[in-house]
Parts: sequence; structure tokens; C-alpha cells
Amino acid sequence: MLKPHFSAHSDELRKEARQLKKELQAIKQRKEESSKPAVDEVKEVDKKPTNEAVAEYLEGRKKYEELRKQKLKKGSNREEQTLALLNRFKSKLSSAITDAPEDDVEDLAEDDDKGWMGHVLQFDEQTRKVKDANMQDEDTFEIYDPRNPVNKRRREESKKIMKEKKAKR
Repeated sequence: MLKPHFSAHSDELRKEARQLKKELQAIKQRKEESSKPAVDEVKEVDKKPTNEAVAEYLEGRKKYEELRKQKLKKGSNREEQTLALLNRFKSKLSSAITDAPEDDVEDLAEDDDKGWMGHVLQFDEQTRKVKDANMQDEDTFEIYDPRNPVNKRRREESKKIMKEKKAKR
């Protein structure tokens, strides 16, 4: 007898949820329709920038919007484009490495972000010493983990010894 009551109640709730979803979609559509004229107003404002900084910003924005539209979606074409960019970077890097010794003086005068490509990464040669656990030096640290069972046992033993000493007094 309870089940039909609950199922009827849940059916009512589902119908109410569907109705609310439809109402929300209708409200969203109204907002989208009302925002379209606002977008046109923004375009009119774009045509008449108030100062140079705003004009420069809008030009840069248009430039990147065009680049974003040109960018391919996921798929094999996008993978080919990425590999082409990688190959172009590799060739640019290899040419910068071969041209680096000649252009050292010119790199200081120009700021074209290509100077880092000509540098070769070098590491200081450090001899690898084998650490002996029995030898103490400045690089050796004592590791003490209170969760370790061995350390727990040691603590318990030391507590017993301390209790015995106190009992003897």
C-alpha cells in the first residue's frame, strides 16, 4: 500500500522536474535573444575605441580570435599540424646551434628570444661517491620514524626501564 503512494509521489516529482527544466530552457533562450542586440552594441563600441590602449587590445583580440578559428579540432589533421610545428621548432633549434658561435656579439644587441637556443647545457662533473652507511659525514642524516615497529618497541622498552628506575627510588 505504501509503494503506490511513493511511486505516485515520485512520478509527480519527475513531472515537476521536467516542467522546471522546460521553464529554465525557455528563460535561457530569452536571455540569448536579448543578448544578441547587446553583442551588436558591443561591436559598434569596438568600431570607436576611446583610447589607444583599448584599440590595441581589440586588435590583439581580433588577431587571436582568427588564430583560434584557424586551429583545427581533434583528429589526424591536428596531429599532423602539431608534428609540423615540432619539426619546424627542431630545425629552428638546430640552425640556432650551428649559427651560435658567429652571432654571440649580435645576440647581446638584439632581443629576439633566440639567444637561449644557441646555448649548450653543461653540467659540472661531480664524482659519484658511494655512501657507506657505517661512515658518518656531513651528508649523513639520522632517520627516525615513530611509526616504525622497531622504534615503537624501543620506546616501550625505554618506558619500562624508566618505570623500574622510578620504582627503585
